[in-house]
Amino acid sequence: MWNADIPRALVLGATGRTGAAVVKTLEATAGQAVPVRASRSKATVEQWNEEGEEAVRIDLDDPDTFPGALEGIDRVFLMPGYTSAMNHQTKTLVDAAEDAGVGFLVHLGVFSDGRSTDPHFAWHELVERYIAGSKLAWANVHPHVFMENLLGVNRLRDGQMVWPMGDKQVGWIANDDIAAVVAKVLAEGPKTHAGEDHYLSAALGREIPALVLTPDDLQRMIDAGLNTAPANMDATYAASTLTWARQNYEGRMDYSAVTTSTVQDLLGREPIHLDSWATTHRQELLDQLP
Repeated sequence: MWNADIPRALVLGATGRTGAAVVKTLEATAGQAVPVRASRSKATVEQWNEEGEEAVRIDLDDPDTFPGALEGIDRVFLMPGYTSAMNHQTKTLVDAAEDAGVGFLVHLGVFSDGRSTDPHFAWHELVERYIAGSKLAWANVHPHVFMENLLGVNRLRDGQMVWPMGDKQVGWIANDDIAAVVAKVLAEGPKTHAGEDHYLSAALGREIPALVLTPDDLQRMIDAGLNTAPANMDATYAASTLTWARQNYEGRMDYSAVTTSTVQDLLGREPIHLDSWATTHRQELLDQLP
């Protein structure tokens, strides 16, 4: 039975690293918000339901799945996929959320300044402008570079991290911190967070060896097949990450080389630094070493 006094929060991307962590954190905060898992896979949803979990099927490329998935939902966590489709997906989902009476939407964006020319940053800004112009109460969470990228797109090569931006610095943030902030914003809701932009960035806390390159060097590696995009990125999105690297190298994103206090302010604790993150993921990192 649903408890009408407890908001129900639809968590998109619940099969992924961030969405799953948001669900887990919400489950640990009993009585604040009930997480409802969402997946495009019918088999995954059926398995969750068999396990006694609230779950619904939603396919962001099929708006006909939206009304059923949004029935009885009070809040939505939106983490767009790494493709250019995020624009029409978000537009149609926001429209459906309005029609369904959803009260609050939390969007996971990027660490931008509102004037981005890098395509995938600009897409997130377009998404945020559309959300802000809707009838929904909203909040944005703006993470910088995921530490988990060290296990994927920025995985170590010969014990070093390939860094194609010269001596430029960027902020880093652990996925568990992102999920904890998102869960808190979802749980506390619009009375506390409506209209807020929460920026997440922390210092690495230590140095790791880096193979320092330029964007042109990275382009040559891509052309030679030595560097490939993750499978979940489309070609346009992947190309725009190289634009991001170029703009960082040129100093056009120096605004983002900061450490924010968001985790401390919202969660009352220090953010996860690289040393503790690396301890948690020690074996995954060791597996990358020659």
